[in-house]
Amino acid sequence: MTTTKDSPNLQLGFVEIVAPRLWMSTTYKNTYVSNSAPAAALNVLAPLTGWYDCGSIRAVKVPVTKTVRELMRGIPQTSRKQWETGRTAQITFNTSDLTPYVEALINGQTIYNTLSGSAYNVASLRESDAEARSVTRLASTPTLAEDDIVVCGSITNTNASTNFNIAVVESMTGSILTLEGGGFPVAPAIEDHVQKITRVAFKDVMGTNLTRSAMLFWDDVVDSSGTIKVQHCMYFPKLQNFTGQDLDFKNEAEEYETSITLAAQAVSMTFDDGNTGYDFYKKWILAY
Repeated sequence: MTTTKDSPNLQLGFVEIVAPRLWMSTTYKNTYVSNSAPAAALNVLAPLTGWYDCGSIRAVKVPVTKTVRELMRGIPQTSRKQWETGRTAQITFNTSDLTPYVEALINGQTIYNTLSGSAYNVASLRESDAEARSVTRLASTPTLAEDDIVVCGSITNTNASTNFNIAVVESMTGSILTLEGGGFPVAPAIEDHVQKITRVAFKDVMGTNLTRSAMLFWDDVVDSSGTIKVQHCMYFPKLQNFTGQDLDFKNEAEEYETSITLAAQAVSMTFDDGNTGYDFYKKWILAY
């Protein structure tokens, strides 16, 4: 007889886990409320339309709390019947990424960009999504410099002041604009406008109620070529910032980080089996 100590692991393939990733939207997105699911593994280099990549997060928890009432009978009293009277769900995590759009999304804020100078048209893009977001050729030679903050908006530029599509300039060589890190969170389109920002204001007016959606996912099995074979994914249709921003500046030897709690709201959803009901999220193992 095999002892409990010597029994084998159930699935060795479900051991390798990389850092969880969070995508958020600026508004409520009912993408998967109906009987639907992601068509492919989520690609960190190419967020789905309408979703912003908030980067890797740490110390992630998804606590679900149930309030249960009991009917007690007998001597000694024992539980004879139980029923659920309440339930809550949250996402809690830590992050050191305070990119303006990330900070606004996770804190339930809107932003207002103060624009400066002229807007420059996007003339051409790199082929891949990732390159298009970080390297762009403009139609003219702008007066942009390293570490400038820029926003990319539609051709009319009417949304530039409130646009989350913000990045930092790494270099400006002629008309070639290169951005730091992953570049713009949303890839520019031909004839979009790029403009410098002198400051970003975060608006969190008391009494406002901002509801957003989120995708929390992490890779479980990756083959030798880097192809995702198994990915865990959780879709939260409605979330609100529950605690504000808890900044911890630590000390000079450690990077700062902020602790965030997002509270989920239950919505009516159709699940993969066709049944409907209220829940806080959908969760899948995507084996593509």
